[in-house]
Amino acid sequence: MSTSDGQVIGTTQVVDHGPASQRWNLVILSEGYQQNQLPQFHNDVQSFIGTMFQTPPFDELACAINVFRIDVASTDSGADDPAACGGSGATARTYFDASFCNNGIQRLLEVNDTTVHTVVNAQVPQAHMIMVIVNSPVYGGSGGGVATFSLAAGANEIALHEMGHTAFSFADEYEYYAGCGSGETGHDHYTGGEPSQPNVTANTNRATLKWGALVQASTPLPTTSNANCSQCDPQANPLPAATVGAYEGAFYNHCGAYRPQFTCRMRALGNPYCAVCQQVIRQTLAPFMDSWTWGTNTLGAGQSQRWWLWWPGYPGFESIGVQPATPGGEIRFETPGMQMNSDGSTTYFVTVTNVSSVTVQWHFRGGAL
Repeated sequence: MSTSDGQVIGTTQVVDHGPASQRWNLVILSEGYQQNQLPQFHNDVQSFIGTMFQTPPFDELACAINVFRIDVASTDSGADDPAACGGSGATARTYFDASFCNNGIQRLLEVNDTTVHTVVNAQVPQAHMIMVIVNSPVYGGSGGGVATFSLAAGANEIALHEMGHTAFSFADEYEYYAGCGSGETGHDHYTGGEPSQPNVTANTNRATLKWGALVQASTPLPTTSNANCSQCDPQANPLPAATVGAYEGAFYNHCGAYRPQFTCRMRALGNPYCAVCQQVIRQTLAPFMDSWTWGTNTLGAGQSQRWWLWWPGYPGFESIGVQPATPGGEIRFETPGMQMNSDGSTTYFVTVTNVSSVTVQWHFRGGAL
């Protein structure tokens, strides 16, 4: 309802990777948690943090990220769930006035962004990303100026999707608004200009495609086309899952808008971020890494190399990854094995793959955890 329906309890830094002035600061607030439910909120925050740091490419970039938790108690549990969208009709007196059924869409869960920003500016003025966990089992979330997600099944996946919108300006890559079977109209063909978001496009010209450096010369453009623009495209992916191209059906439209890979976390939950999204996340967080770089190596398009790296201590204090030095280059990095040596040192066995269509120069990169 309003700020009279609760109170701000306080702020705790739950992940400390360095001074807030030098790190990317994620702030997570509670909504619809009564005061005696705040220990549950603490567990929900830890659950999300654990998932995020296991999710590529955040697993490589943990050193760049601080996390702050702001405890806000509400009078009631949950959120408004209007009957107009098929909800229960419940209303909840909560500090940030959370509600489902925004813009006529049941899953669109929003809060009062102004109130959230007021609290965050007072508690953590160095915040880069703001997320609100809403204490409701009803499925929902949103990713505007503030990202929200509920505690429905797959809550952490909802959070990663919505964070993609708020933190990295990702568009939705699915080809509907209300749903493929909803009977909605006005989503048959995208007719606007080139979208500003980095992960959708109206352009299939290989020479000017915004993620063209990641597309192999043998990959057709467009990569898939929808034969019937009056409906969502039912075809299966005709190419390997990791193939970057221009797949028709994105940005809430059946035709005329394209996504980089057949599927991505920004299209359907439970999938990895696509190569384009991962590239943007790395580029955004790289300036916040307190790290070293080593070596300048060159890798041809589509090629892989195996390396071993030695470190004098045992894991738990060092994050290792790779950093492309060629604009538009995308390098994938795997650590298929590691061993603790008899002297207490560690040997890492590393595979580096250039998934770009161009030769890429790159460095190893690491930072203290």
